[in-house]
Amino acid sequence: MSHRWLFTAALLWANTTFAQTSASAVPALPDEVKPIRVSGLGIRVSDLERSKRFYTEVLGLKVGARVPAQGEPVEYLLGMTGDIRADTLIVIRKGEIKPGATEFGSITIVVPSGRKMAERVAAAGYPPLRIVEGTNFVKDPDGYTIELYQRPQARSSVP
Repeated sequence: MSHRWLFTAALLWANTTFAQTSASAVPALPDEVKPIRVSGLGIRVSDLERSKRFYTEVLGLKVGARVPAQGEPVEYLLGMTGDIRADTLIVIRKGEIKPGATEFGSITIVVPSGRKMAERVAAAGYPPLRIVEGTNFVKDPDGYTIELYQRPQARSSVP
């Protein structure tokens, strides 16, 4: 028997076992909670403008948005096309950096309801520090931060 066959068989067994265990532990995802897409990876940078130049001028990414839109930016959303609804890949945010830049920021997932998804994560045994309306932050099993980003509702121009 080849090692490749044994590895494949073990992988299939593990995937089947995990799927059976996971399916019974967490209820199915309803559409109003199901993630829309993974939006990006967030990293903290010590010099926002220097990092923006690196990601745009050196790596060729485009600025899709800056936050806030007016005034001094605290973060940029970067992607290949500049269309944040299509391909935001990296969110760079000004923050404290430890030597070696080993601190990871967050994984951003766009969801229809940040509160409902945070409640689902809490019910699965990973309660966040707090749950609010809109965007929430939860931790994965290894402690990585997941931002459950709920896009703001479009403002109505009718009073």
